[in-house]
Amino acid sequence: MSQIPDTPAATRIRRRTILQAGAVAFLAAAGPLRAQETPPTVLITGTSSGFGRKMAEGFTRQGSRVFATMRDVERRNAPAAKELRTLAAQEKLAIEVLELDVLSDASVVAAVERAITRAGRIDLLVSNAGIVVPGPVELQPAAYFQSNIETNAFGAMRVIKAIVPHMRQAGQGTIIQMSSALGRAIDPMLGGYCASKLVLEAACDALGYELAASNIEVAVVQPAGAYPTRFQSNGLRYWEEVLASLGPEERPMLDLYAPHIKAMLAGLEPDTSLDPQEVADAVLRLAAMEFGTRPNRLTVGPYTDGIDPVNAAHEQLQTDMVGHSPAASLFTLK
Repeated sequence: MSQIPDTPAATRIRRRTILQAGAVAFLAAAGPLRAQETPPTVLITGTSSGFGRKMAEGFTRQGSRVFATMRDVERRNAPAAKELRTLAAQEKLAIEVLELDVLSDASVVAAVERAITRAGRIDLLVSNAGIVVPGPVELQPAAYFQSNIETNAFGAMRVIKAIVPHMRQAGQGTIIQMSSALGRAIDPMLGGYCASKLVLEAACDALGYELAASNIEVAVVQPAGAYPTRFQSNGLRYWEEVLASLGPEERPMLDLYAPHIKAMLAGLEPDTSLDPQEVADAVLRLAAMEFGTRPNRLTVGPYTDGIDPVNAAHEQLQTDMVGHSPAASLFTLK
C-alpha cells in the first residue's frame, strides 16, 4: 500500500485513524463522566429499553436536553414512555418523549420538527433503533430478511436525512450511529441482521465523508457482546412470526435446520455477565469528546480484540484511498 502524502487533508485523516486505534484506551483514560460546559440538545431513537433507555437518562443527568423517541408510545411502548415521563417529572430532568417510527417518513419528520420547534436545534443524534429477525437465510421469507435492513439501515438513514439539514443550518452537528460487531463479523443464522449492519456501516462511512464539508461529524459505535436487553427477547418473538409464516413447502426444512436453529436459540441467550450501562457510558464519553477528534468507530465489549483489527485495516484502506483523492479536502472535517 502506497504512502499517504503529507498534505493537510491527509494529516487530518491520519489523526482520526490514530484515534481509532486507541479509542478504547482514550475513553478509559478520560475518567469519570463530566458535564460539558454547554450540554448538547440530543435526540435518541429506540429509547423504550436497552442502550437507548440508559443513554436517555445518562445524557439528561449530565445536563443535556433529551428527546427520547420510540414507536407506538400509546400502545406497546406506553409503559416505557410513562416511565421516562414520570422520571422526568419527579427528578425535574429535561427528557421529552416523542413518537418516532423509523419506518415512517411522516413520523420521522413530525418528531424532528417537534424537537426543533421545542428546542430550536438538535446538536447530537444518537441513532439507536434496531431489531434482529433471526433464522437461516434460505428459510426466511424475503419480507422478514428485508425487515432487518428496512429498520436498521433504511430507518437510520431516514432519521439522519431528516436531521442533517437542521445541523447544516446551525453550522455544526454530530451523529453517533449504533451498529454492531456483526457489521464486521458474520454470525450464521443472523444473516439478515448482519446484512443490515453491513449496509449501515458503509452508509455511515459515506456520510462521514459527504457531511464533513457541512461540519457534521459521524461516528459509529459497535457493541461487541450479547448485552442483556430486550433485543434478544424481541428477536425470539420475530422468529416465532417467521415460523408462523412458513407454508407447507418450507416446513420440511425445519427438520434439516433443526441443529442450526438449536444453536441459534442458544446464541440468542443474553450474557448476564455484561452490563448494558457499559455501552451507554461509552457513548456518553464519545459524545463529550471535542468536535473533530472522535474516532470513526468505537467497539465496546468482550470481543473488541477480534473486531478492532478489522476496523483498523478498513480505516487504513479508506485513509489511503481518500488521501489520494484530488477532492480529499471536501471529505475531511475542517
